[in-house]
Amino acid sequence: MKGQEAIAIVDRILQSVNKKQKLTDIQSHVFLETWEGHSYQEIADRLLYELDYIKHIGSLLWRTLSQILGEKVSKHNLHAVLRRYQQSSAGIQDWGEAIDVSYFYNRLQELETLETWISGDSTRAIGIFGIGGIGKTSLSVKLAQQIQSKFEFAIWRSLQQAPTLDAILSDILPILTNSSAETNHSIHALMEQLRQKRCLLIFDNLESILQAGNRSGQYQQGYEDYRQLFARIADEPHQSCLILTGREQPGGFAVRSGENLPVRSLKLFGLSPPVCQQILADKGLKATLLQSRDIVNYFGGNPLAIKLAATTIQTLFGGDTKAFLAQGNTVFSDLWDLLDRQFDRLSPLQQQIMYWLAINQEAATPAKLKAEILPEVSGRQLMEALEALAERSLIFDERSLNYTASTSLMLQPAIAEYVRERLLERNCRSSNIELLINARN
Repeated sequence: MKGQEAIAIVDRILQSVNKKQKLTDIQSHVFLETWEGHSYQEIADRLLYELDYIKHIGSLLWRTLSQILGEKVSKHNLHAVLRRYQQSSAGIQDWGEAIDVSYFYNRLQELETLETWISGDSTRAIGIFGIGGIGKTSLSVKLAQQIQSKFEFAIWRSLQQAPTLDAILSDILPILTNSSAETNHSIHALMEQLRQKRCLLIFDNLESILQAGNRSGQYQQGYEDYRQLFARIADEPHQSCLILTGREQPGGFAVRSGENLPVRSLKLFGLSPPVCQQILADKGLKATLLQSRDIVNYFGGNPLAIKLAATTIQTLFGGDTKAFLAQGNTVFSDLWDLLDRQFDRLSPLQQQIMYWLAINQEAATPAKLKAEILPEVSGRQLMEALEALAERSLIFDERSLNYTASTSLMLQPAIAEYVRERLLERNCRSSNIELLINARN
């Protein structure tokens, strides 16, 4: 148990008696130094206080904890007491269909950022967004496992099968109320539980309840009540936290999020070459750092794509990474299926933009797109389509995330290759249909 985690547990112990009570700054310093094994004299010297004052602070804190916990607490048994408390007060966890994250690759910086947001107790909702396969689900499970001790309840649910909100509430509320006889499955009933208890809710695969098409973040018909739920969790005071993962942000989420607000957003990007090298090694493949860099550049550092590539290297190239890279760019079947699911969600205008960028194989500005291929499309429609593609992580710009007339837009190499192959298939089908029609005539 780390020092900051121990401080959070002590704060919870103090708040069990008085909701507003927390460690003071000087108490936190004395506790943390004691936790790390420093003597009162060392603490006094480090903090520039009188020894007697530090002893008084420590003694008063141990006495308070002893009274609340019902057992003697001192600087000598602090670790053992808090370990026992943590084990005895472990909350209720329901992981649903959460995946195994025994093999978790890097993302330490993202985990630290997310934990920092949650540790302040003021963050009510967090969104983790990024392209399919980038690792959102793994990160959400790993995060939940690491912070579950801070919550009375931790519940992880997948929305991949697009359950109605009523089905989700009917599933979750009996867990929170510890009653199978719970009949009120309303948003209001859930909000009451989130206010009364400290709960962690994780909803994965958010895109499953969102519409395909030109505007990202719009709810499918029959799922609009999710917007009301997310809005209330984001806007109303409570002591719980909702984590959403998805390929795009739901409507109304972005406008509520900010660095110093109770709603935060984290966009996931690709992994680094050393992490790619580790993934390949775990699959039994040898790759130099340079080869790993080439794979990262082609697949945008997407961990799922890298794992799929590793399987292809094993089955088709006899484990020879160099041979795989030498045969040139390729989008193999499993990755093709992944990209198919994302491409099919796009509107005709968005698909047209993707085709143009893939064929030209160079960055293009919105102004150039409009002038050369989309003169009949209004500026608003074009910007709306570009924002939706960016939200879905299908286009990017290395210099700017503000889609102005001078922004240079591009595709990741693997996505560009997929789009070109798809366009070729479409044209071949059209040619075959035309030949059949001509033959019949």
